[in-house]
Amino acid sequence: MDGKKEIRRRLLGLREKLDGQEWQERTQAAFRRAVSHPWFQAAKTIYCYVDFRRETGTKAIMERAWELGKAVAVPRTCGEEMDFFYIRSLEETAPGNFGVREPDPERCKVADGRDGLVILPGSAFDLRGHRIGYGKGYYDRYLEDHPGLLTMALAFDFQVLEEIPHEPHDRRAQVIVTDRRTVEVR
Repeated sequence: MDGKKEIRRRLLGLREKLDGQEWQERTQAAFRRAVSHPWFQAAKTIYCYVDFRRETGTKAIMERAWELGKAVAVPRTCGEEMDFFYIRSLEETAPGNFGVREPDPERCKVADGRDGLVILPGSAFDLRGHRIGYGKGYYDRYLEDHPGLLTMALAFDFQVLEEIPHEPHDRRAQVIVTDRRTVEVR
């Protein structure tokens, strides 16, 4: 089995090769699966990444959440820490660390992290819910500190492998939603 770095490199390379139309079609298919999932429907708060560099798109997920009257919180990193902040539109975000759009902590309130659904980004996932992120451990630490949150990984189907390397401290996704399937890990 390849190591985490090699898997990350290979799958991010595949993701970068998606042309605009294929990315849009795959994102739309994953969106439909995600917003129809019972956990999304029941959640009062959606903790959602803002997509970057060909990640599975999340703008439509956030817009649907707002249409349904849900709160939406997006992450902001500071050093080794990450917190989620409530936003009412993507206009309340601006490029931050790593070029990823982040909320302005002066204008946005920090989310309590008590309950809700976290939409997880990642470069690779496996059928047992293990995740390879981008190597900084932000989501692992956040989920360790907020154990009441449900987790749904959002990915393109080629990012889901049979098995990937993992560490004891890695937090798993409970559900994986792709453009082709929904994997219930729980």
